[in-house]
Amino acid sequence: MDYAQTLENLIQASYVGNLKELAELWEAMGLSGEEIDQRMDTVRTKISDITTEMVECDRENKMKIEEACNNYKKDIRVLWRKLKQSGEPEQLPSGLTLLEQLKALKLQLTSLEEKRNEIMGQFRSLIDEERAMASKLGLEAVYIDEDTIPEKEDMQRVEDNLRKMIRVKEERETHMFTMKEQIVTLLDALGMDLNA
Repeated sequence: MDYAQTLENLIQASYVGNLKELAELWEAMGLSGEEIDQRMDTVRTKISDITTEMVECDRENKMKIEEACNNYKKDIRVLWRKLKQSGEPEQLPSGLTLLEQLKALKLQLTSLEEKRNEIMGQFRSLIDEERAMASKLGLEAVYIDEDTIPEKEDMQRVEDNLRKMIRVKEERETHMFTMKEQIVTLLDALGMDLNA
């Protein structure tokens, strides 16, 4: 679509009646050719000023959209590396307008952020479980920065420590039940009632 031609037609349609009236007014007032030329130059200048202002404004808007697209691309690359994704982020199809690119990049970043949040949610729950178990058993938890995306080795260390603590807990429970059985046996041997 030829937007320039459409805009020109719209502008012409909006001022044609006024131009005819201006010509009649100038003629009725008896303005000289020089005065009429001066007024026509004023009209031309005002129209030129308005279109120039709009061009500058939309150039700035275009630059802002391009900057936003570049920022999204940079954020996508950073998050892609943090998530250790293979290859490169998905390339946008050619021929998209800037606003279409902006929308597609925003969706791509949102998808990666959801993936990060899912990983971090799983990791945080694992850390919380490991720390709660360590506190309950009086053992040391693995120190991990829970605000960064974990390395596989970090997750493995936390999982290994959690498994070790579960074994310790089970051993302690078994030992406690054995002691209870021994106490009951000892009380029976002494002829004492457990409920007394």
